[in-house]
Amino acid sequence: MRTYKIIAVAALAAMLVSCGHYVPKSQYDEVVAEYEELKESSDATNQNYINQAKALDNIFTELSSISRKTSSLKVDVESGSAELSQADQIQSSINDIKDQLAELDKLTRKNRQLAKVVSDLRNVIADKEKEIADLKTRIAEMDVTISDQKNTIRSQEATISSQEATIDKQRQALQRQVAEQAKLLYEAGLDFEEIADASPETSFKKNKEKVKNWAQSMYEKALLYYGKALEAGYQEAEEGLVRVKEKLQ
Repeated sequence: MRTYKIIAVAALAAMLVSCGHYVPKSQYDEVVAEYEELKESSDATNQNYINQAKALDNIFTELSSISRKTSSLKVDVESGSAELSQADQIQSSINDIKDQLAELDKLTRKNRQLAKVVSDLRNVIADKEKEIADLKTRIAEMDVTISDQKNTIRSQEATISSQEATIDKQRQALQRQVAEQAKLLYEAGLDFEEIADASPETSFKKNKEKVKNWAQSMYEKALLYYGKALEAGYQEAEEGLVRVKEKLQ
């Protein structure tokens, strides 16, 4: 994130020289273009990361719902009231998650941590599909004894507990990653604010106006990143937003 500070200062250096003279406009425009390209690339990366996190959180929620429905189905299997349509509905939900993972996998190939999360989720899905397939077989047969069914349910409940623990662990890891990303966004906003605060004093009228406009643009960049950090859950960014807005008034 300090790269932003270096480029912003370079833009100011290209703008101002001694005795109020300016470097050629083409050189200044080149520095500005390089800065804007870097900012746009970073914005896209940060937003993509947040979108991935939201998509994974949605998958975790759906998996928890599937686990609850599966547990209910097992109770019905034990009582002899289960229907194949119940298992088919659960399988349909699993298929939806598989489609979501397929789309998400395209976006996580360059992120090893998120790729690992997706891989672990695929393993959970595979176990869940096998579990549903076994239940469908039992529903179709319905010729096992109540005692055998109870023993199987106890074993499957242990599997559910393990799966829930895996889902919870992955959710916590994801939340930590989102928090780290939000902090980086906040630090970017802080960098821009500090740059604006440190804008130089000049006695030349034209330079003074240029510096003022430049500092204002840095404050606006700070507002942008503080806003993104707050959206991602970093509450300290709210103070930064209030502070910068006061400086712009």
